[in-house]
Parts: sequence; structure tokens; C-alpha cells
Amino acid sequence: MKGRWTCVSLAVGACLLAGAAAGRAAEDIRKPLPGPLKVRQGMLNVPALSPLYLLPDEAKKYNIQIEQVMFQRFADARTALASGDLELAAFGPQDITLAVAGGAKSLVGVAGLGAGNDCLMVRKGVAVNSWKDLEGKKIGVGAGSISWLKFVASVEEQGLDYKQLKVVNVMGGGANYQKALQTGELDMAVVWQPFCAQGIVEGYGQYPGIDHNVSKLVGGWIAVLAVNRGFVEKNRDAVQRLVLAYSDILNFARQNTDRWAQVYAEKAGLPLPVAKESIRTTALDPRIPLASIKRMSKFLADRGVVQKDVSGEIDQYYNFDFLSRITGKGPAELGQGL
Repeated sequence: MKGRWTCVSLAVGACLLAGAAAGRAAEDIRKPLPGPLKVRQGMLNVPALSPLYLLPDEAKKYNIQIEQVMFQRFADARTALASGDLELAAFGPQDITLAVAGGAKSLVGVAGLGAGNDCLMVRKGVAVNSWKDLEGKKIGVGAGSISWLKFVASVEEQGLDYKQLKVVNVMGGGANYQKALQTGELDMAVVWQPFCAQGIVEGYGQYPGIDHNVSKLVGGWIAVLAVNRGFVEKNRDAVQRLVLAYSDILNFARQNTDRWAQVYAEKAGLPLPVAKESIRTTALDPRIPLASIKRMSKFLADRGVVQKDVSGEIDQYYNFDFLSRITGKGPAELGQGL
């Protein structure tokens, strides 16, 4: 009996020690770095990413000084991060795949962003109530974008032939889609916020009766947070604090949507009603949807967007450790199977 109680006591003691160690670890990652560190962050004026405008102030708590560098396209931010011109950036969940397929090995995904943001906008007066209604319509897309990827996956899952649709590849930013809708050159645009919100508020557009954020292949995933591999290898403690600060600002934005909309309206120079509509359908979530990213990778190769299928190796370019240390959860709970 005495031996049994000794074992129980030892087990309880081990649990208490483990709990104390976990508590100390949580406290440790909230301590500032011993010296200041400057970080260049790629930033895009996208509503789903707008909570990241709060990242520099949050990172200051940890002795990290962030310089935000603005980009117009995810692709440009991805290239800058891969080359080492940036240390940190958020871009589409397909972007690391595109980089790896092109030979870049220097990107590491450390968190997700959530779902939503991408949208379909129909010209006012055009009826699109079902996927079948797309036949004969002039549809504007940006091939390779995450919104395009969601759309193609959805079209095929609904039994339509993408190649038989009247697809127009639109170059440049969302303003070009808006103009084409207003002039009648397009019946529908496969875009992202705030361009749908602007069409709704200004009265020239409407949402269709279909949603391309719910396909089995892609789902609604918007973006991932990534770091340069050389930077994380030399500054692991700093990356841990950056991911912590990032997780905290996503949580703040989730709980304070009015403040989130206000930040976006101010930074984007948009009316508050447009900003509120822009973020309405975005669900912020730092989990990394790795299974979906693998499916996207294979899909991009099958479609000829990339010349190499990297779906079997892409998990080497994602790291759950930083989220795990913050949450105490393993990869399975942090998106590995999503």
C-alpha cells in the first residue's frame, strides 16, 4: 500500500511540475527580447489582413520594431520575403506552394489567418442564383489568385466545365474588375473585399446566390503568415514573440469588430459602411490548414499553374511549433487536418 501511495504521490508531483513548467514557458515567451530587433513586414491593404496594422504596437512590447512595407499584390510580397528583403509577411495559402514549385526554399509558414474575404460580385440586373446560371455569363478572374482557386474548385465540384465558361483574365487590381462590371464588359467578377463591398454600397453590384468559399478542395481559407527561413533560424525567440503578438491581435480583432472596421477604414481611406461590409464575412483563425494547402498544391499542378507537384513535400515549409507553444496544443488541433 505504501508503495502504491508513493507512486501516486510521484505522479501528482510530476503533473504539478509539468504544469508549473508550462506556466513558466508561457511567461517566458511574453518577456521582451534582451535587445531591440528591427523587422520588415510586408503589408497589403486587404480587409482580412488589416488587423496586422496593429502588429507594430503589439510587437513593441517584446522589443521588436516593425517597419511595414506596402505591396499591391500577394505575389510581390511573397517574392520579397523569399529573397530576404522582408522578414515577415502574410499572403495567400497557395503562395508558399507557388514559391516552392518555382524553386524557392526560403519561406516558412507559421500561422494561418482564417476564412472568408474572397467574394463574387454580379453586375446589378444580372441573375446568378445557381451555378448553372454561370453559363453564358462573362466572368472576370485573376488566374492564380486564391479567389480564382476557390472559384475553379467550386465550379468543378458543382459539375460544370470551367473551360466552357466565358472567362476573362483581368490584369491588375480590383478597380479593373469594378470598371468592367460598371461598363458591362463583365457580368460577374471573382474578386475579394473591399471590391464587393464597394459594389454593394455604391449600388452597381450584388452578391450572387452562390458561394465559392465552401468547396471541399479549398474551403474559405484566406492567408498564411510566413517568415524568411534564414531569419527564423537566427531569431527563433523573436519569431515566437511575433507569432504571439499576431495571435493576440487576431483575437482582439475578433472580439472588437467595430475597432477592426475602423482601423481598416482609416488605413484604406474607405467609408466606414464599406469597411464594415468588407470584414463581415471574414472569420479570423490562426490555425494552419495544412491538409487544404496540400490539396491546393496538387490542384495547381494538375491545372498546369505550376510545373511541379509539391503536395508531398509542402509540409516541410510549415512549422506548428510557435502556435503550439502559445496554445499548448499539437498540430492536429492547430489545423494539420483542415
